[in-house]
Amino acid sequence: MIKFIFAMTLCALTFSVSGQQVYSQFSNDAVRFSQSTTSGTARFIGLGGANTSLGGDISSISGNPAGLGFYNKSAWSISPVMRFGDFSSSYRGTNSNNFGLSVQVPNAGMVFHNRFEEYAGSNWISGTFGIAWNQKTSFYNVIDYEGVVPVGENGLVNDFVEFTLQPFIDTDGSLKRYPSEDAMEPDFLSNPYTDLASLVGLLEVFTVEDGDGNILGYEVDRYDFDQINPVRQTESIVRTGGVTTMDLSYGANYNDKIFLGAGLNIHFLNFNETRTFRENPDNDYLNYYELTEEKEISGAGAGLTIGAIYKPINMVNIGVSYSTPTFIAISEIQEINLTAFFTDGTSESEILNEVPEYSFMIPQKVSGGATVFLNKYGFVTADVELIDYSSARFNSNNGAFEGQDPDAVNRELKSAINLRLGAEGRLDIFRVRAGYAYFDNPYANLDGQRFSQDRNMISGGVGILKNGFSADLTYSLSSFNNPDFNAYPGSALVSSDSKISSFRLTLGKTF
Repeated sequence: MIKFIFAMTLCALTFSVSGQQVYSQFSNDAVRFSQSTTSGTARFIGLGGANTSLGGDISSISGNPAGLGFYNKSAWSISPVMRFGDFSSSYRGTNSNNFGLSVQVPNAGMVFHNRFEEYAGSNWISGTFGIAWNQKTSFYNVIDYEGVVPVGENGLVNDFVEFTLQPFIDTDGSLKRYPSEDAMEPDFLSNPYTDLASLVGLLEVFTVEDGDGNILGYEVDRYDFDQINPVRQTESIVRTGGVTTMDLSYGANYNDKIFLGAGLNIHFLNFNETRTFRENPDNDYLNYYELTEEKEISGAGAGLTIGAIYKPINMVNIGVSYSTPTFIAISEIQEINLTAFFTDGTSESEILNEVPEYSFMIPQKVSGGATVFLNKYGFVTADVELIDYSSARFNSNNGAFEGQDPDAVNRELKSAINLRLGAEGRLDIFRVRAGYAYFDNPYANLDGQRFSQDRNMISGGVGILKNGFSADLTYSLSSFNNPDFNAYPGSALVSSDSKISSFRLTLGKTF
C-alpha cells in the first residue's frame, strides 16, 4: 500500500466522489450545522418541541431559560433515545431501501432551586440554576443507492475511472500528449482521485513512439481494457454525530407573573461521514474498485440565550426567547482510500487531508410562544421560530477556502419560519401528549430550481407523575428529503429521503 500526505485546501474536500451538487457544499453544511430540530425531554418532544412559553422542565435549561422560574423544587432527569431509520433512494431508475438503528443519551440535566425567603416583602419569589447536556441536532442519516451505467451514455463520463481520466482529455476529445513525464504532474495533482487512480493502476502512462521507435511524447489512459459492458455502481453514506450543548442557565420568578432567564450555551460540533463507493466493471481484467472516504468535522463555540415568560392571567402563558449568533472554531480531517481488485492481485493507495482550521457562525434565532391551560385537565401550546440561514458564515484566515465561494450561503439560503404545536391531557397521575413540528425550507430559489427540504415531525407520548417521580415515553417520526447530488461529476443525480422514528424515555425525580 502506498500512503502519503496530500496538502490540500477545503476545495478538494468538498470535491468528493459525490461530485457537484445542486446547491453548494457550503450551503448544505450551513443548514446541517444550524438547523435545530426537536430536542430535550420526552415530555417536550411529545409536545412537538414547543417549549418557549412552558416551564418546569429540564428542557427549559437549553430552550427558554425563563422556564426555570416555574420550578419549586430541585430535580434531575435523563433521556435515552433509540432511533430507527427508514432510508430510500433513487439512482438511474433503480430504487433502494435501507434501515438503521442508533442509540444515544442526548439529554440529561439537573436544576437547583432556591426560594428567596430571606427577602421578605420582595416580589422576587425564587430562582433556579440548571445545568444540562442537550443534543440540539442529530446528524444520524444513511443514504444507500445503486444503479447501472450504460456504455457511452449520451457522451457523458461513463464511470468513475473515466472521470479520473478527464484532466488528460483535450478539448477535441482526444488524449493530451505531453513532452515529458514531468509535464503530466500538474494534471495528476489537479484532482486527488486522478492521482489515486494512477497509483493503484487504474490509469497508466503510455509512451507514444513512431515507426522507428522514436519517442513522440506521453499519454495517460485508463487501464488496458475496452469497456463494452454496463458498469454497476453502489455507494453507502453513513452520517453520525450532532450539535450538542452544555448549558448553564438561571431563571427567576417575579410574583408568579413574570419569569426571566438567561443561559450560556457551549456548543460542541461533531460530524462523521463514511462513504463507500464501489464500481463493478464487467470484464476479465478488473473485478471491482472501491473508494472509501471518511470525514470528521469537530468544533466548539459559545452563545447566549435570554428569555421571558409572562402570565397575564393564570390560564395563559406568553413567552419569548432569543439566541445570539454562535461562532464555532472547526477542524476537519479527511481520509480517502482507493483499492483496485484486479484478477491477478490487489492495489491500494491512501490520502490523508488535514484542512486548515476555519470558523462557522450559527445564525441568531428568535422564538415566541403561547400556552393556554384547560384548568387541571391539561393545556395546548404553540411556538413560532425565526432563523435566517442566509446569515450563516464560513470564515478562514489561513486559506481553507482557497478557490471556493463560501458566500454562496448568502445566495442559496433564506430565512425560515418553524412552527411547533402540542397538547397535553391530564387525569390524576397520568399524562397523554401529541405534537407536530414543521421546519420551513431553508433553501432559496437557485437558477429556477428549488430544493425543498421542509421537515415534518409528528409525536405522541404518555407519562406519569407521582410523589416527585416522573416517567415519560414518546414516539416521534421525522420525515425529510436529502439534497440531490451527483454520484460523481457528470453522472446522474441521486435522490433520497429519510424517515427517522425515535423512542425517547425520560426518567426524573425532584429532591
